[in-house]
Amino acid sequence: MTSPPFSIRPAKAEDAAQVSHLIGSTWSKFFAYSVSETDLEEYLSGPLSAPRIQADILDPSMRVLVAVESSGNIVGVAHLVIGQAPTCITLPKPIGLRRLYVDSTHHGSGVAGALVQAVDTLSKKEGFESVWLGAWDQNARGLRFYEKMGWKVVGETTFMVGKSVRRDFVLERSI
Repeated sequence: MTSPPFSIRPAKAEDAAQVSHLIGSTWSKFFAYSVSETDLEEYLSGPLSAPRIQADILDPSMRVLVAVESSGNIVGVAHLVIGQAPTCITLPKPIGLRRLYVDSTHHGSGVAGALVQAVDTLSKKEGFESVWLGAWDQNARGLRFYEKMGWKVVGETTFMVGKSVRRDFVLERSI
């Protein structure tokens, strides 16, 4: 069996610009149509900016994993957050998967599945027993992937992109 053309490791502060670009460009490609230009710009220059991503990487309550090609190009990211679980979560000892993004040129290549597996390994090692996430209710491709990976919808929440209010499903699964 050959090894995948990427490896997964914890993100470093110097990865912030690449991670910000990956998340921002992927989000824009698939979801920009659903918000105003002003809301998109606010989202990209706020929560998805390189300084904010770097702060998340350095935050002790967060874990950020990246899938990296041998060239150093980051092709995927999983961003975990400790605490802040919604009240609808039913499984014990949860950790949140805040973001899971794969460069669109690598969709279907196994990067997302490998990141989820790395999330599970890291989460178990740190004593967590379940993972929860929020996914936009209009993200059919993402919801199919999460269902395939064993997540179940347990509630709803709202998610802000600029001033745009979006409905997210809250999903959870045991690890």
